[in-house]
Amino acid sequence: MSNLDDQLGAELDRARAEGLYRALRTVDSAQGPRIVIDGREFLNFSSNDYLGLANDPLLKHAAAEAIEKYGVGAGSSRLVCGNLQPYEELERRLASFKGKEAAIVFGSGYAANVGAISALVGEGDVVILDKLDHASIIDGARQSGATIRVYPHKNLRKLEEILEWAVGAISNRDPNLSRMQFAPTNVRRPRILIVTETVFSMDGDLAPLAEIVALKETHGAWLMIDEAHATGLYATNRRGLAEAAGVEDKVEITLGTLSKALGCAGGFVVGSQTLIDVLRNRARSLIYSTALPPTVCAAAAAAVDFVMSEEGHQRRDQLWRNVSALKNGLSTLGIQNESRSPIIPIIIGDESAAVETSRQLCERGIFVPAIRFPTVPKGKARLRVTVTAAHTAEDIAVFLAAVGANFIRDPQTVKQNVRPPHQSALRTGRVSIADHSYFVTACIADRRPVFAEDGAARIVIGSLRWLRDQEKIRLLGFVVMPDHVHVALALREGWTLERVMQSFKRHTSRQIHRSYSVGANCIRDPHMEKVATESRSYEALWQHSYHDHLLRDRTDFEKRLAYMHDNPVRKGMVRHGQDYHYSTAHADYQNEIDWAWLEGGRE
Repeated sequence: MSNLDDQLGAELDRARAEGLYRALRTVDSAQGPRIVIDGREFLNFSSNDYLGLANDPLLKHAAAEAIEKYGVGAGSSRLVCGNLQPYEELERRLASFKGKEAAIVFGSGYAANVGAISALVGEGDVVILDKLDHASIIDGARQSGATIRVYPHKNLRKLEEILEWAVGAISNRDPNLSRMQFAPTNVRRPRILIVTETVFSMDGDLAPLAEIVALKETHGAWLMIDEAHATGLYATNRRGLAEAAGVEDKVEITLGTLSKALGCAGGFVVGSQTLIDVLRNRARSLIYSTALPPTVCAAAAAAVDFVMSEEGHQRRDQLWRNVSALKNGLSTLGIQNESRSPIIPIIIGDESAAVETSRQLCERGIFVPAIRFPTVPKGKARLRVTVTAAHTAEDIAVFLAAVGANFIRDPQTVKQNVRPPHQSALRTGRVSIADHSYFVTACIADRRPVFAEDGAARIVIGSLRWLRDQEKIRLLGFVVMPDHVHVALALREGWTLERVMQSFKRHTSRQIHRSYSVGANCIRDPHMEKVATESRSYEALWQHSYHDHLLRDRTDFEKRLAYMHDNPVRKGMVRHGQDYHYSTAHADYQNEIDWAWLEGGRE
């Protein structure tokens, strides 16, 4: 026992040191725009109670009536004797609300995702996930035993490539595919299932549903969408993003939750009667779990009725007015965000810095916990700000004042979203220091400086822009020296610095080799010509090393930009402020330099 405590204690110590330790907070009040913790009242900007229904008298009355008639607990799983009448009534209303044939309710949204995915696919099938899908979707896919493929966040081109691979793999029944075990042909045809959230829970952005539907139709796949953060908020009937995109009738499986806009607890799936019958018979998280309390089902049914009513329409409209007010206020503080939902993340980056920023806001009476790994990737810690219909204009003004004061008071707490008034590429406000932003110095010549000619420098610049155009990097700035290059860049989703540098090296070498092949005569250094014409080896043109520095925050970035500019200026190689200027003032560097900025507006 002591050995167990020693090992687990060491793991907890590491979590504390990395700013990843979690502790529960006891809330001594009902959910709402104001909550009480340890006897102190806070403005709550962290809740998913988007329509303010969690403590609404309408829901409390429905729950009270149900508890008088049905008691507290369900007594067993639904397939034994726990399927009390409020369950049936709730499922009828959910199916009607969502415009589907039938619905089935689970104990939680997590249970719904895990149960549905593992019931519908298994060995021999393929599940395709967005990289930022919720943990419950990932866990369901893993438990299913299907082959899992993940595409970079909202990257439709990669999704199409995976779909083409999956169709080919299933058609050929290739036994060499990793982890692919095909079901016998006399059982059923292998399946391809795409699963995505519609509103992504940590970033607040929206899935490109119409495009995903078009791809799945073309490739014969099924689509399952998680409308957890969209139900009750989008489109005329408040059914969600699928309704807003006009693709409801083309989505096979729709999941939702009762715990966010509906203010209760539980999850559900809606679809055809056949789909629901299959889930009732195969979803293990439904079959082997005690049913939800009848009070919860009754309250959720009342919430569905409310959302479908005119009053629900008005409450939803109030929510969007609050969202606009909050986003506009943050924008005036220089905090940019592309969210199109009530979820508005303020990216911090460092886990400890995020915790500290949250603590400072708590001192000002604002409750917004830091969201850290493993909920979001390491280095992408954030304040996940949410606004509800129950917040007042005064609440939002108080929040904005606290955020503004905190950001001004603590300039070193990293505000990747804050735009500084600096005469650089950040001036437009479209370039932000995202996580995985680097300052890189790479050798671009073997043994000695050889990039002394205009043509060779142009090739290097072309390779950098090729990386940008291929959506591998965001190019923030660069300087090409005779034998090395300084680059400030931010990695695109799904790319590592090592892969980017390999691509950069390979592309540049090929362009140089092609220049010699066609006799362009853009490089006249004898050593370079000998290497290029005799060895014909791309790798021979390069040093294999590069040095990288992870940009910590905007201050760090500004210092690196200053170095990139001041170093050649100081050496008399260029005049301040001129782009693509060549000088012959400094023999140590072969008298040549190419200097360029890419403004944010050109990205």
